[in-house]
Amino acid sequence: MLGLLAVVAPAGAADPPLVDGISGAPVAWTDWVAKRGPVAVLVWASWAPGAAAVMDRYEEISDACAVSKLHLVVLDVQESLEDGRAALGPRGVSWIHDRHGALLKQYRVITVPSMVVVTAENQPFARIEATAAAVLELESR
Repeated sequence: MLGLLAVVAPAGAADPPLVDGISGAPVAWTDWVAKRGPVAVLVWASWAPGAAAVMDRYEEISDACAVSKLHLVVLDVQESLEDGRAALGPRGVSWIHDRHGALLKQYRVITVPSMVVVTAENQPFARIEATAAAVLELESR
């Protein structure tokens, strides 16, 4: 059975310095989420154990998010933009670069890779395993 944990972000947290992984343009996280929410944030880094396996399942996860009406984005954390581009660029995924792991800290993520589901109001709703089954299980709760 997959676990579902509620997570809490500090009130009034400011937007961290993020960039779009493909274009390099700055991303205002609060606005970005408001336009796309609810969002399944796949917190990921190429250096993390299990990172390649999660990316191998990306299409399954993406399909499950579509069924669950979640916008999926990869949040590449705590590595250089160049390393993120080398790892994610060939995969053609939508991703945001968080060099210093500000969102990782804001959402209190301790395991990478993992997923945080965030409402359109930028409120963390759940932390789940980075699997299609875990995404689909959200609907039964």
